[in-house]
Amino acid sequence: MSTPEDITERTDQKGLWVTDAELIRRLGVPEKKAREAIRMAEARAGFPKKQKLWGDRRYWPAVKAYFDNLYGANVSQRRDIA
Repeated sequence: MSTPEDITERTDQKGLWVTDAELIRRLGVPEKKAREAIRMAEARAGFPKKQKLWGDRRYWPAVKAYFDNLYGANVSQRRDIA
């Protein structure tokens, strides 16, 4: 039988709009490091902004695409993010 935590964990992985706490869980890094990295990324062009319409959440596919592009996962579509 699933516990509420199990259900929450599965749901978090499916949502398109994520809070920073959900984003940090998905990144899988310590919270202090992740929050620092998010602040730095927000200062750079291209990092997805929080959307008021969606409860100050970020669009997860865009966040993933940002990091995929930044770290070369999309080699055929790579462009430098300055």
